[in-house]
Amino acid sequence: MIRKLFLAVLLLSLFISCSDGDITIQSISFNEIGIESCTQTTATTLLFKINDTESLALQLPEGLLKNSVSEQTIQSSIPNQTTLNYRIFSEGISASYYCSVLPEIGVNVVKDANATAGTVFINTSLSEDGNNFKHEIQLSGVSFIDQDGKRITDVNLNDFGVFTTPK
Repeated sequence: MIRKLFLAVLLLSLFISCSDGDITIQSISFNEIGIESCTQTTATTLLFKINDTESLALQLPEGLLKNSVSEQTIQSSIPNQTTLNYRIFSEGISASYYCSVLPEIGVNVVKDANATAGTVFINTSLSEDGNNFKHEIQLSGVSFIDQDGKRITDVNLNDFGVFTTPK
């Protein structure tokens, strides 16, 4: 009898402690993922990184990227001038999610988090061959809040990457 009661309590506690399927964002890290964009010109304002079912999208102000060597580091504040968004999708996505007029069919956003603080730093230099400009993009002090109002604290996004534009 005691064994049956113990087993019933154990099963009940397992049932109660099971997740309801909600996804909790533990950390965000895209440092090893390359930058993508819909065009390779300085007119580009949307830069993104895709890691299968996750994306990180950086929307820059128009005219921030310039094909000239920067004398000083260019800065843009998040969220006042620049927006940074992290998403988890129901299935893997490609660049067409951001670049197509119509987004990919059947892909749903499972989690959506917007950066509420941070700074973007951009240094532009001429490539070694002299044919391109390299825009080195760094992020600092980034803080996200998801659609449920939960703050994401483990954010490792210091090096957004290098975006190259033709001279």
